[in-house]
Amino acid sequence: MSNYCLICGNQLNTSISWRSLFAKSQQQNICASCRRKLEVIGEDVCRKCGRPQEIGDGLCSDCEKWVKSGANYLAENVACFAYNNFAKDLMALYKYRGDYAIAAVFSKELIKRWSCATREVTIPLPISEERRTERGFNQTEGLLKLANIPFTTQLKREHTEKQSKKTRRERIDQEQYFFVEEQDTVASKEVLLIDDIYTTGATLHLAAEALIESGAKSVSSITIFR
Repeated sequence: MSNYCLICGNQLNTSISWRSLFAKSQQQNICASCRRKLEVIGEDVCRKCGRPQEIGDGLCSDCEKWVKSGANYLAENVACFAYNNFAKDLMALYKYRGDYAIAAVFSKELIKRWSCATREVTIPLPISEERRTERGFNQTEGLLKLANIPFTTQLKREHTEKQSKKTRRERIDQEQYFFVEEQDTVASKEVLLIDDIYTTGATLHLAAEALIESGAKSVSSITIFR
């Protein structure tokens, strides 16, 4: 059997074995060369944000600042891949050029993290209606749909300038308005947020704050990249 790599377009060759005839395996959608460019994050990470670090599972300097600031609504973030140059190119294709099929590349790792996470409700980080009209879709909802992960969309977001155009300091300082449409959806529940990229953490922390203030028991998150 053969198909094509979703990223580079090279042909994939999938051999049929006796095992494959009796076991359902996940469809291959990316070639070995492109797969090697995706840096899967291992166990040596900051225990709060998922940033790779060389020693132990303590807090990174960024998370120490979040804890000291008192804005400690997000319990933890787990990330799938490091945000290297290859990852940036992928997200440009997916998020800004609308190459929706690329979301399938991340499905296996996302499902793995999601299956191990503590959660009662899964919520994709929302985008504003203006941003949805501009792009045609919510990139985070797309990730969940292609991974067949159930979710609810009760968390809403008002329109702000694109985060990609802001400096690190501006992202942290910017106020982003999130609100929960039906608070019964999250009240007394463990909520898991899903987003594409954890950069400064400001957006996820603000979303977690809105959920906690709406009665959520706890809020954690999974991001594709860190």
